[in-house]
Amino acid sequence: MKIGLLVFPTLYNTHSKESAGSDLGQRLEPSVLSLVSKRPGDTSVFVADNQPKEDIDLYLCSVYTRGWEEFVHFAKQVGRDKIIAGGYHPTARPLDTLIYAKKVVTGLCGNIEEILDMSNGGVIQGKAVHRLMDRSLLKMQDMQQVYPDVMPHMNVGSSVSSVGCPYDCDFCATPQMSGRKMTAYSTDLIEADIADLKKYDTNVVFIRDESFATHPNFEEAVKLYGNAGFDVLYSFGTAAAMNEKKFKILADNNWHSLCLGLEDVNTSYRKNKSLFAVSELCRQYGVGLTLSFIVNDEGKTLEDVIKNYQALTQAFFELKPIMVCANFFMPLPGTKLGDSMRDRVSPAMWSKFDSKTPLFSTPELEYLQRQLAVAVQLNWYRYKEYAKLRNFECGDTLHLRMVELEKAFGFENGIPQEYLNYLNP
Repeated sequence: MKIGLLVFPTLYNTHSKESAGSDLGQRLEPSVLSLVSKRPGDTSVFVADNQPKEDIDLYLCSVYTRGWEEFVHFAKQVGRDKIIAGGYHPTARPLDTLIYAKKVVTGLCGNIEEILDMSNGGVIQGKAVHRLMDRSLLKMQDMQQVYPDVMPHMNVGSSVSSVGCPYDCDFCATPQMSGRKMTAYSTDLIEADIADLKKYDTNVVFIRDESFATHPNFEEAVKLYGNAGFDVLYSFGTAAAMNEKKFKILADNNWHSLCLGLEDVNTSYRKNKSLFAVSELCRQYGVGLTLSFIVNDEGKTLEDVIKNYQALTQAFFELKPIMVCANFFMPLPGTKLGDSMRDRVSPAMWSKFDSKTPLFSTPELEYLQRQLAVAVQLNWYRYKEYAKLRNFECGDTLHLRMVELEKAFGFENGIPQEYLNYLNP
C-alpha cells in the first residue's frame, strides 16, 4: 500500500500576506513524518502540495484548525474512505472530522500500524509512543526558524524528548492533545534522533517538548542534546518550573536560550509568577530569554489597545528578552477559552487562526493592531537597552525577517512618532 502523509495547512503556507514573498517562514519537520508504516509492503511519501495523487492508496492527514477548510476540500476530492485524520482539530472536533475521514485519531498517535489494520472506521484514541521521524521524505534544507543567531545558511531541525504539560492554561490545546501527565521518551530513541539530525548536518535544533522545563529526566535530556555539538540549541521553558540548578545544567550544556510565554500581559498565569526572577537567572547564566506574547483584541477600544502595547513595552524593558514574538488571540476549539466562545467563533473564522490576524478588532482598529504588533517588537530591538544584550543587526534570520516587516508596514524610515507615543508609557 502506498500511503501519503499530509499536513493541513500545507507546510509551505506562509501564514500572512506580509510573508508571501519571504523565504523566512517558520517551518519545522511535521510530526506526521513519524507515522511511516512499518508493515511489510507499505511505502510512504510526503505530499507537500496537498494535492490528490493517482498512485496513492491512503492518506494520513494531520489537521490544524487553520487548515480545516483546506482539508475538507481535499477530502471531498479523494473520498472519506481513503482518509485517516488526526492532529489538533480532529482531536477537538472528532465527530465533525468523521464526516470526511473513515478513521479519526484523537490525541497523540504512535500506533499507526494497529490503526491501519483495523477494518472498522470511527473515532480511535491514539497511543503516545515515541517514533522517529523519516526526514528523508522532505527537503530538510527547507526547514527554517526566525530566531536569534540562526543564520540563513544554517540547517534547522527539531526533536521531541517528552510529551505532556502539568499546567492547564485556558488558551492552550496541549492538555487535550498530550495530557497533563508528563511522559519521557527513552534515552536510546533520543540518541537515535540526535544521530539522524547530525546525518543532515543540522546546526540548529529546537527541542519542541511542550513543557521541557518539567521533563521527568531534565538533566539527562539536556546533556544528551548539549553534548551533540549543535550551534544553536533551544527549547520551551516554564518560569514556574525553572530554578538555579536547572539553569546551571543548561549553561553547562551549550543551551542557547529558553522560549517562555509572556502570554497576555494583562492576565496573571500560575506558570508565570516567577517570570521576572527567571529572566534574571537567564542573564546570570548566559541563557537567552525569548518571549512569545498574546494580544487579546476582543472588545478593545483604542485606549485599551494603547495601554496593552505600553504594558508590553514595559515588560520587555523589565525582562530583557533577546527575542519577542507577537501572536493574536485565537480561541482554539477544545481549549477552555475556545469552548467558552464557541457561539462567537464560526468555522469560517478558523482560516484566520494564523496568530497574525486580529480576529475581533473593528475594521478601524484591525490594521492598527497589526502595525503596533510589529512596531512594539522593532521598538525594543532598536533601543539602546537591547544593544546591551546583543547586536540586533547581525544578519541572522530574526534581523532579516524584521527588516522585511519594516518594509511591509512602512517602517523602513523608522517608526512614526505617533506610534512611538502609543508604545512608550
